[in-house]
Amino acid sequence: MIIGIDVVFLHVKDPDMMSNWYQEKLGLEISFSDPDKSWQEFSFDDTRLTTRFALDYGGPNPSPVEKQPIIISFKVEDIEIAVNKMVKKDVEFVGKSKIFDVGPTLVATFKDPEGNYLQLSQKKNVLMKL
Repeated sequence: MIIGIDVVFLHVKDPDMMSNWYQEKLGLEISFSDPDKSWQEFSFDDTRLTTRFALDYGGPNPSPVEKQPIIISFKVEDIEIAVNKMVKKDVEFVGKSKIFDVGPTLVATFKDPEGNYLQLSQKKNVLMKL
């Protein structure tokens, strides 16, 4: 069901400052940025790496999920099948529809027993069933 970690991202309050810090202090380069800088991904020199690292700005009034500093998003081949299996195991998902379209990716946010938010993610070019 889970085939790896797709992206680890930080929820940030100041996307410009944080982006500059990761570029200047760690030498990371931005590989993608939304026009409003609400989502910024960094690239790595080793193209064999498939896990991504990003910064996410949820705006001035973040949701409970966006208040959690770090999110791990697990990569799945078929998000509908994965969500259905987890629902049968009583995993609590966020939102009525469970699966959300966030541009090139479908995501489903859920909680572990201690209330930590995690996600499942699937690239849309892999499978489109919604």
